[in-house]
Amino acid sequence: MKVAGGAGVLAFALLLTGCAGAAPSAGAGSAGQTAAADDATASEAAAAGEGRDLSQGGSCVDGEDIVIAAAASTAVVDGPCGTVTITGADFAGNIDSAETVEISGPNASVLGAEWGEVRVLAEGVTLNVDSVQRLVTEAAATHLTNVSAGELVIEADGATINGGEVVRLMLDANDATAVLTRISETLEVHGDRNTVNWNEGVEAPAADTGADNVYTR
Repeated sequence: MKVAGGAGVLAFALLLTGCAGAAPSAGAGSAGQTAAADDATASEAAAAGEGRDLSQGGSCVDGEDIVIAAAASTAVVDGPCGTVTITGADFAGNIDSAETVEISGPNASVLGAEWGEVRVLAEGVTLNVDSVQRLVTEAAATHLTNVSAGELVIEADGATINGGEVVRLMLDANDATAVLTRISETLEVHGDRNTVNWNEGVEAPAADTGADNVYTR
């Protein structure tokens, strides 16, 4: 293909110059879109309530929500915390005080002083907490040692509980073992082969719909 000389060459050169000038503008637009996408991602994370990551430890500020996301991390977190979400596997640490604790990372081992609502969603979790208002475990092989609890709801097999006073104990599971000082208001068992040993409080289960359960008072 031949290109005409003179005015034709000048017009062609101007066209190339215009295209070259447009390229940086397109790049700037891409950068702006990337920044906007990053801002949107950050906003979504904040809206999800994930909170600040304290996988390496630290202190909650004014009851803030935090997350422990790193696998195999060890952390000491001072309270008071709002919601503590533990997603990393094999976490070992101390969460001093929290309104809510949710554990979805398997094989966590956590110490604590005073927790409100607790939900265990991962298997092999071990908790040693002085005071819990309410704990629900939906995962097998949860191990709990504590001094006092308002309500314990065990919805998965193989749990072990070793503690002081529990106001209400609800076992909807199989092969659980509970050794307690006192069950003050309610004991219900809806599962098989559970063992409950306590010294004071209720005389017998209010309900037992399972088989081969053993009670010692």
